[in-house]
Amino acid sequence: MISMNKALDNRLRRVAGQLEKLQINITQDADCAEVIPQFLAVKGALAAAFELYVNDSIIECTNSDDQKLEKLIALLVRT
Repeated sequence: MISMNKALDNRLRRVAGQLEKLQINITQDADCAEVIPQFLAVKGALAAAFELYVNDSIIECTNSDDQKLEKLIALLVRT
């Protein structure tokens, strides 16, 4: 089984690759029919990485600190 850190690292590397491709296409003034889907792919990949991180670490991160947990929940609800 892949550890959370390895899975997260893989996802972030994928995001970085997608972002690099997006940046190249924007710099080269690529057609919007190519650029818009790339934006959506980056957004989706980053959201998936964020969800993986939050799901696997929020309990450990808060370490039974209810006040810290409440602050994090408030941040998550705003996004």
